[in-house]
Amino acid sequence: MMLRENEASGEAWSKATRIARELDRILDGQEPVRTAVARAATELRLSTRQVYNHLRRYRTERRVSSLLPKTSGARRARISPAVEEIISATLREMWLRPEQPDLAPIVDEIRARCDSEGLDPPAYVTVSKRIPRLFTPEEIARRRHSGGKSLRRLKPRPGYIRAKHALDVVQIDHTPADIQFVEVIDGQGIYVGRPYLTIAADVATSAIIGFCLTLEQPSRLSVALCLAQAMCRKEDWLAARDINHSWPMFGRPKKVVVDSAMEFRSTSFIRGCAEYGIAIQSRNKGTVHRGGVVERLLGKVNTVLRSLPGKTGRSIADRGEYLSEDRAKLNFADLERCIVLAIVDHNLSQNERKLTVPANEWERKCRQPDGPEDNPFDVLLSFLPNKTRRISPQGVSLFANDYFDPWLGPLVARRDRLDALDVRYDPRDISHIYIKDPDTGTWLS
Repeated sequence: MMLRENEASGEAWSKATRIARELDRILDGQEPVRTAVARAATELRLSTRQVYNHLRRYRTERRVSSLLPKTSGARRARISPAVEEIISATLREMWLRPEQPDLAPIVDEIRARCDSEGLDPPAYVTVSKRIPRLFTPEEIARRRHSGGKSLRRLKPRPGYIRAKHALDVVQIDHTPADIQFVEVIDGQGIYVGRPYLTIAADVATSAIIGFCLTLEQPSRLSVALCLAQAMCRKEDWLAARDINHSWPMFGRPKKVVVDSAMEFRSTSFIRGCAEYGIAIQSRNKGTVHRGGVVERLLGKVNTVLRSLPGKTGRSIADRGEYLSEDRAKLNFADLERCIVLAIVDHNLSQNERKLTVPANEWERKCRQPDGPEDNPFDVLLSFLPNKTRRISPQGVSLFANDYFDPWLGPLVARRDRLDALDVRYDPRDISHIYIKDPDTGTWLS
């Protein structure tokens, strides 16, 4: 059945219109038909036989729709049902294996089975065209890759996180830094290794508002240090490192978006966020797009680090024969300074996709804070690991050590009437701990 005008694709209709105009010139022209047909064939890049066929269909009603394809594109099958059955059965048996075999050996097997049945063997292209007819991409991913990442890539991914104002949504994530560093001990360079980088990125402005560089793998402590820097002013922190650049982004986020790692499910992290009224939104496995801002910015910072001595590259293949350990020259403080400069440069540079500058967007979208500014130590203390301990004449026992300070003396006499004391500690330095005074509610070291 011929396609109706409203069913024809734009491309098919345009082609039919172009042919109709040339046929009009043949029918209305004065030149001999053979000459006119030859000219039309040249113009339309068709054979003269095709032009004569179009002319026969067109001259009766002279309507463009008469030149549209007579079928919807489906062609009559040229191979027998028995061959189709062999192709289908063989592909289902061999193509979906987890080993992901090549198609050529499967085609050879199909042709051998057809020969044994006395049937005409199909061509390689014929078999390859049957694959999308028999299997959906989801079925191939599920059978070959056992689902997972390959299957999720084929599914819709709604739920991109948006934000209207600065600090409405902040994303936090970690990655190994693509660089090695050294520390000078007794005048010699001692190889240390790759640090881990944690950053906090504001979704509304694409600005980096805080980071933490640690030697240990990501933990609740690195999250606490990153959030403490993100929430507080950075002038003193920058001055202590002799960095004369402005980094004005700070404040309490309304919501933080994190992955499902253990450090983001720890009691200290949940308690610290609750203390400052910060909502937590977790993105489960397979929803990387919900952390797209921080993922992209981690990659951008690592791109800068890969231009420094001691780079590791994105992979072993990317590194090649480059000896990262031998070429490493930066110590921890130098590396931290380089990261700060990379962050400041990012905040002042135009986003290639949005054509906006994060610093300008921050000024435009940041609302004035309602309450007092936060103190970095208080913020860090809220996210530190905590324990409860009863006081004894020796003080407070933790990590097989007894901690005592003169201000604890009056509490010893009341120890039988006191509840267990709240204790917090910094895993980087357990030479001292922080204890909450039961009378004043302040934290003392």
